[in-house]
Amino acid sequence: NKTCFYGKCYYCRESEPACAEGDVMEGSVTLWLPDVWPLQKHRHPWGRTYREGKLARWEYDESYCEAVKKMPPYDAGPRLLDVIDTAIFDYLIGNADRHHYESFQDDGGASMLILLDNAKSFGNPALDERSILAPLYQCCMVRVSTWNRLNLLKGGALSSLMQHATAHDAAHPVLTEPHLSALDRRLGGVLATVRQCVELQGAESTLIEDRMNLPHP
Repeated sequence: NKTCFYGKCYYCRESEPACAEGDVMEGSVTLWLPDVWPLQKHRHPWGRTYREGKLARWEYDESYCEAVKKMPPYDAGPRLLDVIDTAIFDYLIGNADRHHYESFQDDGGASMLILLDNAKSFGNPALDERSILAPLYQCCMVRVSTWNRLNLLKGGALSSLMQHATAHDAAHPVLTEPHLSALDRRLGGVLATVRQCVELQGAESTLIEDRMNLPHP
């Protein structure tokens, strides 16, 4: 006597449904783009294999980023920096499941990276899965604007802003206190990783100027 749903996707099974408690069920919202904006799906270069005992190349080859830099669309334009921004975002929210991403179709690698699937986020607040940051610490580069924005959010500002942004949400509290603390802790880990890169190869090679003209911290 429960209403159950199952998804239609590569990993979905009818035998693993999501079921309501009575007539109440948590869900998510899907936004459909008009046909005039077709999307193209890309395999994430730092995606996992999802096979027991089989590692992806990036998991054992510390020079993997150099190979990525030779492959389109990562050999020119903003896409590699987009991937690194994504890695930082995923690390903060604890999402180790970024196997694909989207962009606008036939854009020649020029459009933004679009994140549509963030479902496996905010799981265990005590676990900081550092491998999510592999694009950052293997490439050792990040946008100046990203670096500046992250510095503005340190010292507890990130968790405070998240609390404020979700205070009037219908599902309040959206994040538990341990998850809010995890955001600040993980942000500290990101900043420390960038500082290590700066110490290793210098600021000019690590902090990459981009079109967002924000002042240096």
